Amino acid sequence: MAENNATYDEVKAFLEEFKVKARVFGINYNIDKEENLQTLFDLELFGKKRDEYILNLQPEDYYQGPDENDYDPEEGHVWIFGIGIKKHGRGKKIPIYIKIYITKTEGASNYCISFHVAKYEMTFPYKAEL
Repeated sequence: MAENNATYDEVKAFLEEFKVKARVFGINYNIDKEENLQTLFDLELFGKKRDEYILNLQPEDYYQGPDENDYDPEEGHVWIFGIGIKKHGRGKKIPIYIKIYITKTEGASNYCISFHVAKYEMTFPYKAEL
């Protein structure tokens, strides 16, 4: 299990690199997981809205990592973030668990393994709450 021991500057550097590559080559998603699809449906996140949330991640949203990439061990380490999204922009924020990595392959899209409602409570080293 990953720990949340990356420094603020390490998280910031990862996000900057991730965003630069994602803006050029895009983000691929693991759409096979039911929990990912259900979250998109429940929160009505259609089209590029999911990309917007990921491209707007800040170091304060950092939860855990870097950790070994069990999804594709030959690729980059995974980093985990958490954000709160309000359904239809109203009510209490729903905690969203986001696991991403930068692909090592030049010219390839970055990858998002998970984008779903958090199964467990998340604690963040650089922010008090979602």
